[in-house]
Amino acid sequence: MMKLRQRHLGRLFAAVVPMLFAHCTKNDETTIIPVGTESYVNDILSVIPDSTMAHFNATFGAISEGYVPTNIEGLYAINPKQRVASNVADWPLAIFEPDATIQFFSQHNGVVGMELYEASGQVTDTMYVIGNGADFTAYVIENKSYDMDYANSSYHVNMKRGIVIKGRMTAEGIRNLYLAIVIMEVDDDSDGSVPQFEPGSYFIYKDGDGLALRLNTKGGKQ
Repeated sequence: MMKLRQRHLGRLFAAVVPMLFAHCTKNDETTIIPVGTESYVNDILSVIPDSTMAHFNATFGAISEGYVPTNIEGLYAINPKQRVASNVADWPLAIFEPDATIQFFSQHNGVVGMELYEASGQVTDTMYVIGNGADFTAYVIENKSYDMDYANSSYHVNMKRGIVIKGRMTAEGIRNLYLAIVIMEVDDDSDGSVPQFEPGSYFIYKDGDGLALRLNTKGGKQ
């Protein structure tokens, strides 16, 4: 029964991939973080239970901080995309998923457009960027509503989740790219009949060979 529930949760997780898109303008030499947004990454991580926070930190590593982030625009290959950590029971780890690409574009004032292309679909959103020197962290808190079918019925789901991406910019691409997804809130109108991830559930991926190779040499949106 537990394995069946986790398989359903895996399908549910894959179903929340599509995101909203917003467009920004090009980055300049005085990029700064909009006032107040620097706390959002802390809001994301604060929902992770204390009992598993040490495990998250050990796997994901330090968050790059700073108010003048490097320009991260470009198209990059996450090849191979590898699962590395989660606090969800029976979520299979050390698995290489289908390759993915991620594109950052139109960076300005600590904000950047992001498109993530995966086998399960396309994620599009606008992220905040912090960092100092070549190291950066990009993050967003997404509020999403969608309908899902379960046990021959349809239910409405509201979910808030945080997405955090970190790495180090190089001429070849992004070194040590990590991607974390954290479930912050989730509820539905099924009166408990639909299994959902608990708030604080997290999933961490990385580029398995340590380099998300740059696919376009000039950066920016192709």
